[in-house]
Amino acid sequence: MLRPKKKNIARIETTWKGEKSSSFSLCNSHLEEYPLFKTFNKIFFNENLFPSQAIPSRNNTKKTISGSKIQQLIENLIEEVSEKKTSFKDFTVLRKSNFNTKKCSGLIILKCKNFPFVVKLFMETPETFVKYASKGLVPRFFFYLSGGANRHLLGFTRVKNLHEMKKQINNNPYWSKQVTFPRKWFHLPKKSKWLTLTGKNIGTKKSQSTSIPGTYCIIADYIETERKKSVFNKDDRKTCMKLCNFLDMAIDPHIDNFLTEKKTNKIVIIDTEHFPTLVGFKKNTKFSGYASWITHLSAKCAKAIFFRTKKDRKALQVSTSETELVYEKKNKSNLC
Repeated sequence: MLRPKKKNIARIETTWKGEKSSSFSLCNSHLEEYPLFKTFNKIFFNENLFPSQAIPSRNNTKKTISGSKIQQLIENLIEEVSEKKTSFKDFTVLRKSNFNTKKCSGLIILKCKNFPFVVKLFMETPETFVKYASKGLVPRFFFYLSGGANRHLLGFTRVKNLHEMKKQINNNPYWSKQVTFPRKWFHLPKKSKWLTLTGKNIGTKKSQSTSIPGTYCIIADYIETERKKSVFNKDDRKTCMKLCNFLDMAIDPHIDNFLTEKKTNKIVIIDTEHFPTLVGFKKNTKFSGYASWITHLSAKCAKAIFFRTKKDRKALQVSTSETELVYEKKNKSNLC
């Protein structure tokens, strides 16, 4: 006997903005409102675009770099990526494990060869956006943990989360002397098409929609590293977890996200992706160490994939969260 079709299951449909000829959909009870419809804020995005004018070097304010030159290099890079090239004229690949070269989708991280910048390039199409398992095993796990977020959506949290963490760090007498950050900006390519996401039975709404860039970048300062923090170093583990707890787990405690910078000898947090959004934390959480952190995440992931009840699924659609990134009142309108 066939199982009855679920009428109110969460569903998302994706199309290119202004085009109705081709659409793709995904039905999945894990889909939630916040990661899908609240991580992108167009006003905040536009306010934090990489400038076209000359900008000062991070460590030498007397030296400037042409913003328009960097923008043009990125435009050329995107053309090369779209042509499915695997090596690039002006950039060196740092990481592409979350990128599907054949589909030109996912996240690829590159270092500019002649300028001190790292570029994180995010690309999705209506088809690849709903195929959350096409970029590897790790993105699949985070899909279940986060309520449907992917690297594309999580990228929008990186600059806002950076701003919030800097406020906390700068207001603390101890950490303000110990920690620093790279600068970060968004870049919207000239030919970037927009994705329209339409959700059904997600959150408390029967239907809702938003539009996000199909291709965009985050540009960050390249950090000259004295040394990387090591999971085998007890003091490193203790310091990094202490810092993460101070920031209410707003950042991923993974030890590779922390560097010691040359000259300043300060801790640099290089990955500012909003960790509660990535793993679906609804409450501010602290951990005694890396063992308890890994154990908690493993149990949370197992429950999300294998042991959720119908009651759990319904509760997640209406639950409130104290960890969501909050945009200022003037930025709350998600105009698309």
